[in-house]
Amino acid sequence: MPKPKCLLILVLLFIASADLYAQTNFVVTDSLTNRPIDFASWQIAGTTQGGFTDLEGRFSLRSLDKGQYTLQIRFIGYESKDIAINTKLSDELEIRLKPSGVNLEEVIVSAQLDGQRAAIQKQVNADAIVNVISKDRIEEIPDQNAAETVGRIPGVSLQRDGGEATKVSIRGLSPRYNAITINGERIPATDGEDRSVDLSMVSTDALDGIEVYKSITPDQDGDAVGGTVNFLIKKARHGLRGTFKQSIGYNALMGVNGLPRASFSLSNRFLNKRLGVIATGNYQVANRSSDFLSGSYVSIGEDSEGNAIINAENINLADRLEDRNRYGGSLSLDYDLPAGTLVLSSFIGVVERSEQRFRTRFRPESSQVEYEFRDRFNRQLTWNNTLSGELNLGLLQSKLTFGGGYARTDNDTPLEETGRFRETGAFNDQIDESDLLSVFSSANLDLERTFFQQARLDETEVDTRKYTANINWQIPFRGGEKFEGFLKMGGKVRLQDRSRNTSRQWSAFDAIDEIAADNPDRFTLNADDRISIVQFLGSHDPGEFLDNRFGGGLGPTLDPEKIRSFNDEFGPEYYSEDERLRLQNYETGEDISAAYIMTKLVLWKKLTVIPGVRYEHTSTNFTGLFGRSFELEGQVFISARDTSGRRNYGEWLPMVQAKYQLKPWLDVRAAATRTLARPNFFDLVPYQEINDIDQITTQGNSELAHTTAWNFDLFLSAYNEWGLLSLGAFRKTLTNVDYQRISRDLDPDSSTRGYQLITRENLPTEVQVLGLEIDIQANLTFLPRPFDGLLINANYTLINSETLFPLTETREGEPPFFIPEVIDTFRAGVLPDQPNSVFNFSLGYERGGFSGRISVVRQGETLQFVGDRAEVDGRFRAFSRWDLALKQKVGENGWSIFLNLNNLTNTPEFTFLTADQRFPLEEEYFGWTAELGGQYKF
Repeated sequence: MPKPKCLLILVLLFIASADLYAQTNFVVTDSLTNRPIDFASWQIAGTTQGGFTDLEGRFSLRSLDKGQYTLQIRFIGYESKDIAINTKLSDELEIRLKPSGVNLEEVIVSAQLDGQRAAIQKQVNADAIVNVISKDRIEEIPDQNAAETVGRIPGVSLQRDGGEATKVSIRGLSPRYNAITINGERIPATDGEDRSVDLSMVSTDALDGIEVYKSITPDQDGDAVGGTVNFLIKKARHGLRGTFKQSIGYNALMGVNGLPRASFSLSNRFLNKRLGVIATGNYQVANRSSDFLSGSYVSIGEDSEGNAIINAENINLADRLEDRNRYGGSLSLDYDLPAGTLVLSSFIGVVERSEQRFRTRFRPESSQVEYEFRDRFNRQLTWNNTLSGELNLGLLQSKLTFGGGYARTDNDTPLEETGRFRETGAFNDQIDESDLLSVFSSANLDLERTFFQQARLDETEVDTRKYTANINWQIPFRGGEKFEGFLKMGGKVRLQDRSRNTSRQWSAFDAIDEIAADNPDRFTLNADDRISIVQFLGSHDPGEFLDNRFGGGLGPTLDPEKIRSFNDEFGPEYYSEDERLRLQNYETGEDISAAYIMTKLVLWKKLTVIPGVRYEHTSTNFTGLFGRSFELEGQVFISARDTSGRRNYGEWLPMVQAKYQLKPWLDVRAAATRTLARPNFFDLVPYQEINDIDQITTQGNSELAHTTAWNFDLFLSAYNEWGLLSLGAFRKTLTNVDYQRISRDLDPDSSTRGYQLITRENLPTEVQVLGLEIDIQANLTFLPRPFDGLLINANYTLINSETLFPLTETREGEPPFFIPEVIDTFRAGVLPDQPNSVFNFSLGYERGGFSGRISVVRQGETLQFVGDRAEVDGRFRAFSRWDLALKQKVGENGWSIFLNLNNLTNTPEFTFLTADQRFPLEEEYFGWTAELGGQYKF
């Protein structure tokens, strides 16, 4: 298999043997404001030369044969411009475009309008089906992180954690099915269980734009069944430029203010504008505390009307105190060669979460109440480094692009400290387990019977390292006035290593009882000679907890310092490692090599067809443990041995994109692409954990097949200087989707026959996903003042899917023995993480230096997880979330002030049981937040 250094040597040899040729630089600017216009399209009439301006409004023109030519410049919202040129060109020429319908004496600077037009321009000129959020719009949206911003794109829904969006679902598919890239380079997965990426560590302050590809071309990674999210990092522009932003935040739930947030961007070009340097940095402290209710339930049968009877197994009330620090930055260097460009960039993003949780757990099924304190620190990091280049070659007037990169992600929890106290016989005889209020009111809350049950220290490390190298060669061709295009081919290598290590030191009640016996004068003991909770009580006040819906709320809470002191003093002597967690550790390596060939063919200036094929070969190796836990004389022991495995497979991925220009303002697009999704790392590890105590076997499946998908898209787009209207439909057919299967071990020769068996398998049938998307981006500049400053962005997505979930049925046996028959079968349902609809709407207004925007996202009901039966499935309740952003320029020297308000209606994160919404699985409130600050831009 080729290695990155082999590709690098090939690139250098190719460059050394090629005849590089000169080019002429152009810059396109706004005639009224002198601002560069990025993504403006340019074309040399009658040739294959064409493209888009960069973020500085610049583009380069290759050498032409002798003669006269016409350079065509187009940008939505601006008057078109045709310029006569010849082969005797200057080093750099400026082209000034005039906004449509604007008088020369009327200068209007509109960040929202510029951002909307830039996004539309790039979207309608893209070869694939893509949605774009420009840098100007990013600056006007009051989002806390990049995931929140991506969620404003059609077809995208969000997964939330701790009051923020963390992961994105594209077109109803789980985050593990998406590719996340920075400047085209893949971000390794951050989750310890699957391939998803937590985007809360990416600050919008460092971004120059966001692209979401709904269909891909063969020169992109093929493992993007849902789509690809590409973050564009800022690049240097001409002249010394800088942006400095500072704000303070407020959290209404906790009444905390003064939370700092700051960012900067500083750039310039040197060496006669050939070398560009830009540095960005960001820092934020946010309070993400919450009031929390969660529960688990069991279906015990049906009533006379066929409705499920649900009983509560355990209910948790928790007060979470969390401070979240987000910081990072980027450094980018780009150098203009005589016939190309070199770019070196580095991006780092970090999120640190410090959490204290006070929890009271009601367990009516075992007549217990538990009081718990947890102190946890988690740190997530992504660091991405890339070197890329582009060279125009004399050989066939072709273009060579190449690149390499190194990336790492870490998701580490070096400290998770827990102390738990338990009351037994904790409920009176009046309890009704089907009524939550009865569960709370029937608890005795007898502190005299509450003892120190468990102390625990946990550590987790999930580390991923990735190396990439790629090379691409593009050769143009032309057949008179009838057709033109290019042939493109290339290859890529992606090498990845990943590991997860967990450990636990813990002391159950028997070890703590020994501490009590050895130190009778140190602790207050209850009637059973166990350490009482009384000595560990604290003074934490949860405030108006969950609107006082549960009377006394949490009840008594623990003192964090007393728990820590106990662990510090007695941990080294009495704590022992829990070997069962070690069975979840693994190491895996994944090497992916790919090659592709594609062509772009433009016929009669109206029809564009891009067919091609990509081949990806995957080689995976993994190491885990076979283990068995058993109990002997009250002690839990582990018997374990190492195990390893390897998988190799290849996949052909044919693709075709087509675009037909019905009118200059109207086009229709279609795409048929084949993509894949590889199984989660840990699911492939051939580990096995046999728990003889609970009679449960959990194991990996090294034979788990990868998922493949056929994706079909059809879109119609209309656009002019007033905006864009896009209507589209999509269909995805997925094969070999994997799922978690819970069954019984029925092997007569197995030592675990009758045990519950938990593993992942592939569905025997295909999964269908269907959807519709509507996108409207409009400015109302045609209206009379003052209404000409209004802008509208709205999109609606309707999604439906059909799949199967495992179902175990028990049927009555036939006479004469009436032995029950256990049958493993399936039931129909929709995909998890797929909302039935997503609606985004924002109304913006700009006039006289003022900019305001109010926005709402409405996400429909979503299946969160699949239970043993339909009535115990978990569903995320439909919600609406409102945000407001206000900004005012101060004078003409680049100063402005802003106010951002998020989650105005204090919308909770609410998950409920399918059988009855009165049984919340999770109900968490974070309150509304505010941010007030200033910005200086030059």
